[in-house]
Parts: sequence; C-alpha cells; structure tokens
Amino acid sequence: MPNHRFFLILIVSVLTIVIAGCGQPTTPPTPAALPIAPVIAASELVIGLNRLPFGLLQGGVPLNDPDLTLGVTLYYVGPDGDRTKPVATTQAVYRGQGLPVGLYVAYATFDRAGGWEAEITIPQPNGTQTNRIRLDVSERAFAPMVGDRAIPSRNLTAADVPSLDQLTSDPRPDPDFYRMTIADAINAGKPFVVSFATPGYCQTAVCAPNMAVLKQLKSEFGDQVNFIHVEVYPYPFGESFQQAKTVDAMKEWNLRTEPWTFLVDRQGIIQARYEGGITFAELRPAIAQLAAGQPINPTP
Repeated sequence: MPNHRFFLILIVSVLTIVIAGCGQPTTPPTPAALPIAPVIAASELVIGLNRLPFGLLQGGVPLNDPDLTLGVTLYYVGPDGDRTKPVATTQAVYRGQGLPVGLYVAYATFDRAGGWEAEITIPQPNGTQTNRIRLDVSERAFAPMVGDRAIPSRNLTAADVPSLDQLTSDPRPDPDFYRMTIADAINAGKPFVVSFATPGYCQTAVCAPNMAVLKQLKSEFGDQVNFIHVEVYPYPFGESFQQAKTVDAMKEWNLRTEPWTFLVDRQGIIQARYEGGITFAELRPAIAQLAAGQPINPTP
C-alpha cells in the first residue's frame, strides 16, 4: 500500500544509516545533485475533497526539509492515456513537525474516478525539479468517508480490562482515551475524535507521534470534544501483530492501514479523516471548528 511503502522505506533507510555509522565515520547519504522522487503517502483517494500527503525520497532516503513547499498540479488521464488541461493547482506544505519523516500535505478535489496524474514541482537551489506521479481515484473509499455516519463500534474500554496495558500498546497512556466506546461517543451527542493506532507496533512509525499530538489537543479541547484511542491489535499485542489479527473495530470500519484519525460531529457524522501522520499545526484548526460546531475547512 502506498502509505505503508513510504514509511517502510523510511524505517529501512534510517536503520541502514545507523548500522553504517557504527564505529566508522559517515558520509552524507543524499548529495544535493541526486534527483528527488515524490511518493504519495495515502492508500486511497476518492471523488471529492482529499488530503494528499506526499513524502520525498532522495537517493532512497526520505527528506525532512521544513523549508520546502511543493507545487501540485492535477490532471485527469483519460482511458486513451491523454491528459486533460490542468484540473487544479495547489500547494503541499510541510507537515513533518514531530514526525520521523518529512510530510508535505495538500488538499484537492477530484471530480471523477479513474486515472489522474500529479505534477509535483520541487524548488531546488539552481531551479526547480518537476516529477509526475500516478494517482488512482475511486468512486468509493474502503474506509468511512466524510459525510458518512460513524460506525457504532463497541471497542474495549478501561472498564473491560484489569489494566490499561492490556488495552493499549501506548507506554504512557492517557486514561481519558479509554473511557468510552465509539457507540457511547455517538450516543453522548458530543463531538469526538477517534484514532485507530498502535504506538508499540506501528508499521508506519507515526502512531506514537500522532498520539502525542492528540494528547496535547485533548488538554485544550477535552471539555468540548471526547477523545478515543482504539488499539489496532488485540491483547497480547505482539502475538496479534505477528498474526496480522486486528480488533473488531478495525474490521467494522474497514481500515486496511494504520493509523487513521476521524473527526465526528455531535450528530455522529464524520467531518474529517486523516490517514497516516498528523501534526498539531494541521489538526488544531480542524478540532477547533469541530468543537465550535462549525463545518471543518481543512487546510494543509
């Protein structure tokens, strides 16, 4: 899956650099002359408004440059392979704060399903580099979409287990994230945020940073918004991870990657969804709008 592919490349690259550096001097792994390859860090795109997270690889190593802003031009590619005129032009801004890798996020609307192409313009010291990558847009997502009703899953809570270490792989869990089921949150008539993540076994390396962001936001908005964490794997987590066995809520929400974060209004309608890494800068404005009962206007 594209989202996993980028972050798995990150993990392998970091391990390679660390091993190579043991006991001997290291040299810069990514000379500036090497071309940069953008990678889409999302597993599904659908008709309508989409969050487009991109990663950048240079010489096979992920870049993490907060000063970069990427130009993104979208084209529809017809069945005959011909590109239309540009359908939309936007920017992907840096959203890697606190994450183990640089992430660059844009928002764009696709008006039809099928093959699309994103032309990515990357500023360079002696000009710009332009790359084109393929995007596949579907009529309908696997995961719940914005505008769908939240699925009333009855995930385990702190009341169901003797201790939180049997409920979450987070080494520093906040008990407030395990007080209620998703069904309880829907019935409470209060906005809520639900994160499907596995901090201890995350294949994308961003679950723990995501939880840190959500804990910080809970400290600000906890009186207005409920926060729920659903662990991806059932206890014992390590054995379940090896068996690729996930909790019922993951199956009920039809989630095929992790982590996912959903913002749900007081009527139980999903107002925003985020696959992969999230940052405080990106999520705080959306949660402020959710808490105020306003339509969420996502911004990169």
